[in-house]
Amino acid sequence: MRHQYRWILLTGVVVALSGCLSTLPTTVDVNGPLPATLPPLAQTLRATIVPTDFPSAQSISIPSTSSPTSAAIIVATPVPEPPTPTLVPIPTITLPTLPSLSNEERWRRQQLDRQIFSELRSYTTKRSELYWYDPVNEQKVLIGIINGEFMAQARFIFRKENRLALEVPYQINQSYGLSALSPALVERIHAAGYSDWIETFVYITPDIQPQS
Repeated sequence: MRHQYRWILLTGVVVALSGCLSTLPTTVDVNGPLPATLPPLAQTLRATIVPTDFPSAQSISIPSTSSPTSAAIIVATPVPEPPTPTLVPIPTITLPTLPSLSNEERWRRQQLDRQIFSELRSYTTKRSELYWYDPVNEQKVLIGIINGEFMAQARFIFRKENRLALEVPYQINQSYGLSALSPALVERIHAAGYSDWIETFVYITPDIQPQS
């Protein structure tokens, strides 16, 4: 009898549990209203579930690709300029001041290896050109043509033409038949500082012969 009573009690518990499970809905809307037939255990579970609010797709902020982004500022390092070369001052070269030469000294500078005769020497020529050196304009000037006998006081080499010559004293407008010098030539002779006598020269040529 006692065993039969236990089986009857166990059968009654199983039937009661089966009835409770049959009344539970297959899906439960946690956010919706509770059904009237919801068993007390389900209501307890509903109360303990905390609804979680998930953001909607519209409420999620997506960074816009069109918004300006922060650009890195690149500061270029300036290239240093090359140093300016220091100019070394050029020392001033002072040329020695040449002493001013007299007209006589300018004439002597044109006479290389001048050999003065101990006394006047006589020469003869068939035809020779007689020149005077103008020390002011530094050029030779033709006085005229001489022939016959003339006197010489020195022998030298004329620098400008490197030719042998005889130094001949000449009295203006009187010696060797040359008495018609142009006024312009006479004026040049006076401008050089000469008055009556000047030193002239003739080139030594085969036409010139010494007198014994």
